[in-house]
Amino acid sequence: MRDKSLRLFQAMNDISDGKIDQAARAAEKGPARPWLRWTALAAALALVIGVGGQVLPRMGGSSGSGTGNGGAGGGGADGGSTFMSYAGPVFPLALGEDNSALTAAREVTLDFAPWAGVWVSNQEDAAAGGLTGEAYQQALERNNQWYPEGGYHRFSNDILVADAYTLTNRSSEDQRVKVLYPFVSAADRLDRLTPALTLNGQAVETTLRAGGYSGGFQGALGGDMVESEAGSLNLRQPESWEDYKALLSDGSYLNRALGDWPDLSGVPVTVYRFTDPWGEERDEEAGRPNPSIRVMFHINYEKTQVLTTGFHAGYYDREQGVMGKGFSIPQPGERDYGQDGWNLIVVGEDVSNMTTQGYVTGGWDTEKTIEAGVTVERYETDLDTALRTLFLEEAWWEWGQWSEEDRPEGLSYEMYCGLLFDQLLTCGLLSDRPMERYDDGMLDTEFARVDRVFYLEAEVTVPAGGSVELTASMTKKGSCDFYCAHTENRGVYGYDLVTRLGSGLTFTGQTARLEDRGQIEIVRQNFGFDLERGVTSVALDPEGEHYYLEVKRLAQED
Repeated sequence: MRDKSLRLFQAMNDISDGKIDQAARAAEKGPARPWLRWTALAAALALVIGVGGQVLPRMGGSSGSGTGNGGAGGGGADGGSTFMSYAGPVFPLALGEDNSALTAAREVTLDFAPWAGVWVSNQEDAAAGGLTGEAYQQALERNNQWYPEGGYHRFSNDILVADAYTLTNRSSEDQRVKVLYPFVSAADRLDRLTPALTLNGQAVETTLRAGGYSGGFQGALGGDMVESEAGSLNLRQPESWEDYKALLSDGSYLNRALGDWPDLSGVPVTVYRFTDPWGEERDEEAGRPNPSIRVMFHINYEKTQVLTTGFHAGYYDREQGVMGKGFSIPQPGERDYGQDGWNLIVVGEDVSNMTTQGYVTGGWDTEKTIEAGVTVERYETDLDTALRTLFLEEAWWEWGQWSEEDRPEGLSYEMYCGLLFDQLLTCGLLSDRPMERYDDGMLDTEFARVDRVFYLEAEVTVPAGGSVELTASMTKKGSCDFYCAHTENRGVYGYDLVTRLGSGLTFTGQTARLEDRGQIEIVRQNFGFDLERGVTSVALDPEGEHYYLEVKRLAQED
């Protein structure tokens, strides 16, 4: 391990769980791992269906790179901005298969109604989160002091989009077709960003399909990845509509989204489960700032990968064939006190010579031990079962423990599991070259927080010689620079659409409408809107692939 990385790792591990939001992690970044050659895993790899998705920082959030005009961001090469956070375009409706009998006229409405804000009374705000009794009264008194007018306006930088299609059947027979409506979202934001499909004004029954994780962007962008100092790979995020064009244009991403999730039930694993940890309590004056359990074992790095839950520290010595994993002993009053959640999932050849020992901190340079112990159970199972029982079931339960409505409609438990399986096999520890962010093997729920392309699938019948109206209505996030960045785009939000990417429809015309609601001034665009002259509806050039609109708020927030 490089000295700089080692010092940072040690310093972070000396901090207790109670003082940090996310535990430290470190890894010795050795040569790129070869393809996993175990028969069962190779079979599982052959079943990988989904690959693609926007990768966010492991600590959360959304980011890209570059600012200002030009480049390939919100507008890209056609004159728009490259935003730090790119929300993705509004995509056109796609057909499941080519159908020459159908044509489509499209009208997209960009509605800035959410920018006008909604009035939130002090009573409504105080009752938020289910506060009652004394807690409600305290919150209400505080609000009355802060907002003597009786409330405040809550503003949004999202817009409402109505993407409407007139589908016309030119043949003498009814056409029953599968339609797919693509949109960018993360799994944990589907409840807010999933479009609603209506056919002639009536709700349409849909099936949610999830595009894959980061591997699709890796392939689509021609291996445009960042090589770290130590040799591991970090993947560049989609920064522009052109990145989505590279991802979706050949149809392979959609085909994989319509397929099955990876099957890991044939991959044998060995599980080491650690329960009932105990040890001397934290006492900084006595030199025990972060009592920890350290697990050490021998491992063949070429034949074995180790996934973990609960562990937050690691030690890696490829030359000596040694690996270590560590966790802080939960202290009374801490959130995880009395809980058990420390597991090693060994994929491939089993580890050997395992030992456990307590230390005063989690830093691997620490030699001072303490009286401590933990119960260790070893058993064999398959990777599918291990991931579900040791990680996914609890994560799924925690997501919906207060209400099933916390989980987005359409997102099933099987899809939730599939998102993790896809991540592990495309860019996680079980891929041929793991991304640096994942090569420590720590399992977390980032797979549910990263952006990817989802599809709403529906069956539609267009009568012979007739037409139907199909509309996708949705909330759309704006692309932006981070407020603290102080770029020329501070306060500017971008919204864009593509006209035919991945569609397969034959368009007779496309129109864009702007409902500005008196809320915006246009900074940059290529639509042709002119608010001063009242031009709020424009016909789109059939040769134009991409349109963008960048705006600022006219009225300042209260």
